[in-house]
Amino acid sequence: MQERATVGAPADLRDFASLLWKRKWMVAAVIGAVLGAALLLSFRQTPVYTSKASVLLETPSDATSQDKLNMATERLVANSSAVAKVVLATLHLRDTPDGVLQGLSVEVPVDTEILDFSYSAHDPRVAQQRAEGFAQAYLTFRHQKLVDDVLASQRSLQSQLRALNDSLAAVEKKAAGASPHQQDLLRAQAASLTNEIGVRQQKLAELTPSQEVSSGRIIADAVVPDRPSRPKFVVNASLGLLLGVMIAIGAAILWEHMDDRIRGSADFEARLGAPVLSAVPAIPRRRGPPMQGLVTVERPDSSASEAFRHLRANFVVAAASCDAKAILVTSPRDQECRTFTTANLGLVLAKSGRKVVLLSADVRQPRLERVFGIDGPRPPGFTDVLANGDAISSPLQVAWSVGSNLTVVPAGSDPDSSAELLDSKTVSRFIDDLRADADFVLIDAAPLLPVADAATVVSACDAVLLVADARSATRANVMEARQQLDRMNARVLGAVLVNVHGNGLKSPLRS
Repeated sequence: MQERATVGAPADLRDFASLLWKRKWMVAAVIGAVLGAALLLSFRQTPVYTSKASVLLETPSDATSQDKLNMATERLVANSSAVAKVVLATLHLRDTPDGVLQGLSVEVPVDTEILDFSYSAHDPRVAQQRAEGFAQAYLTFRHQKLVDDVLASQRSLQSQLRALNDSLAAVEKKAAGASPHQQDLLRAQAASLTNEIGVRQQKLAELTPSQEVSSGRIIADAVVPDRPSRPKFVVNASLGLLLGVMIAIGAAILWEHMDDRIRGSADFEARLGAPVLSAVPAIPRRRGPPMQGLVTVERPDSSASEAFRHLRANFVVAAASCDAKAILVTSPRDQECRTFTTANLGLVLAKSGRKVVLLSADVRQPRLERVFGIDGPRPPGFTDVLANGDAISSPLQVAWSVGSNLTVVPAGSDPDSSAELLDSKTVSRFIDDLRADADFVLIDAAPLLPVADAATVVSACDAVLLVADARSATRANVMEARQQLDRMNARVLGAVLVNVHGNGLKSPLRS
């Protein structure tokens, strides 16, 4: 089990790479569209300029441990409406505190007592003025707060000193007329008050004078930015590229799951439940007269001709295994190269010395005659014999010899009702007579799903050869065709997949 998982991983990667290569134009288009949209949005954005001023905070020398800086609190103060009001007054701006705060960003570098004031605006000078203005306004606001705190401490200490001095005077006055024992107690109380007064006076003397209070200083002045901070074209392009790649991969995978087309011979076999006897590669166009579909004659050394020779070998073995001579050649839908397959298979079988009769049974849109150059718009043939029962004894009277061991029976005149004409015992007798004079009878029939013509002929045949075009055949159509054949108890000899992707060129054949 571990070996399988190890071997399977590269295969999955190869399959994924193959999928992306298969959908390369869609992937490229999606990536280009998303990247282009990101760049377009970036170019359409109004440039934003950002300027920054840095402030180093300071604390009074007499500050205690409880008075140490809390940078989170200071950052909130810097972003407050109170500081914004100072900015409005200083810069004489006609705005609201919330309005002027919109472009501000205050950050605290890690493990520092520094505040970075960044201001963004469409005008670089505005960005510089307001970044500097907020830094100065914050220092002004903080300085006033510190001064107020010092003055409040001074007032508190002075009030305490007055109260202590009053208490000391009262004790001394009381001690003057007291007994010796009471005097000792009052003197001790006076000494305690004197000590308290000394402590308060020491604290008052240690307070920083309000005019010397320092709140901090600007250590980096705001400058006029010479380039916009937004949009960031490189960042936006990188994000657009990354997003485009992710969307393109998702779209390719989704498209692949939604694409119901047959994906190669193995997929065709799995859906049909029958072996693929050959896979015929796509045929490139060439200059000169248009091909009539006889690739095994016009290009005997081509890969398509070699595929038909492989088909001949597999077809003969498969037919012998079930003693099949009359083979119905059909396809799920129209224009899936069944006539092309019938003609070339008949040719390679005839070249191997087997006597082959090709019957053009697609009476609605006969094509086999045109492939072999049989004259006349609708020469007498299959339908004419069916319509005239007295001529059933000689079906080969309407046949055309198109080569050694190869005979073609045209479709004949256009019938009024093909379904009723084909759904008769005469068809079985006609095919039986052809079978008696040939090693193989290949019947080029109409497609299975659009019309009922092929279904009516199936019962007169020994087996069915299903042809599908790799460029257009879908899994649903193949499975539906197999279900229809099963309902008719038809024996499926095998299948042929044509226009298999090789060099990427398309075949001119659609019949």
